[in-house]
Amino acid sequence: MKILIPDAQFEGQPEVELSQLPDAEFMVHRALTPADIPDEVWAACDGILLWHIIDITPEVVGKLANCKHIVRLGIGYDRINLKACGEAGIPVSNVPTYDMTDVVNSTIGMVLTLMRGFLSYHEALKKNIVEGWAWDGPPALRRVRGQRFAVIGCGRIGTAVLTRARALGMEVGYYDPYLPVGHEMSLDFNRFDTLSDLLGWADAVSIHTPLNDETTDMINAETVAMMKPGMIVANCARGKLVDLDAIEGGIRSGNIAGAALDAFALEPPPPHPLLTAWAKDEEWVKGRLCLTPHSSWYSTATFDDIRRDAARTQADYLLRGNLRNQVNVEFMSGTR
Repeated sequence: MKILIPDAQFEGQPEVELSQLPDAEFMVHRALTPADIPDEVWAACDGILLWHIIDITPEVVGKLANCKHIVRLGIGYDRINLKACGEAGIPVSNVPTYDMTDVVNSTIGMVLTLMRGFLSYHEALKKNIVEGWAWDGPPALRRVRGQRFAVIGCGRIGTAVLTRARALGMEVGYYDPYLPVGHEMSLDFNRFDTLSDLLGWADAVSIHTPLNDETTDMINAETVAMMKPGMIVANCARGKLVDLDAIEGGIRSGNIAGAALDAFALEPPPPHPLLTAWAKDEEWVKGRLCLTPHSSWYSTATFDDIRRDAARTQADYLLRGNLRNQVNVEFMSGTR
């Protein structure tokens, strides 16, 4: 059995993966594009363990003569053409079971960084510890208790984020039209039927939805205009959920007091007026951005967990016929 890892993000040998598939031959590549991998390698693989660099396009699917299963290491699967895979009889699975608490805690931590002014204080003291010794200054500073914290998308991660926010004394609420009526009562969360109502209520909002046609650029100029002035926006999910132009406009208008961004449409992000102004410490954006390099999920423990869980998911199907966490059921036309 041959398992292809086209865009491996680990160094050395696939020891973690071998713990779940000890008899497999692993073809480990660290490619940036599908073209970096020879056609015969695509054709030979029985399974694929995919990180987040390579796109599985219809063209790539056409090369998969023997592939029976694709596993995406992580929750998001927007780099995989689910329809093409399904029509070719290739089930696609993700890995929602790894320890998501790193994402949850990063989200809360980044929002608290803005609410409590940690970055502003740090930079002021680093510049001049005497002149910077002042309480005022952070532009998004506020008392945490009593703030209204909202999420868009109240699945596993969104629910855990709200649970932590409530433990800090915040009121919590969510918008998620796909959850059944009464879901909010089981958690004692506020629920909003429209996005505009949620954004008009909240003091901080974090996005935890899949990336698809419906959610792309969900935070845009129109939705920013719906926000209560002084909003803190957090995105530790997918970069294309948020339009950077809208974040810039919201900060300039005052509707957004600060933004905590871990994910970007392109990574690393190309030059953008907002990021350029932030790097230059321009006054209008100073202290209003908390940026991280799509690292909210990462710890060494989680890194090993996600590799192990992905390999186990593939082993369950290829060796035992147990298909878990399939995300392209609606497109399937039989299996190989």
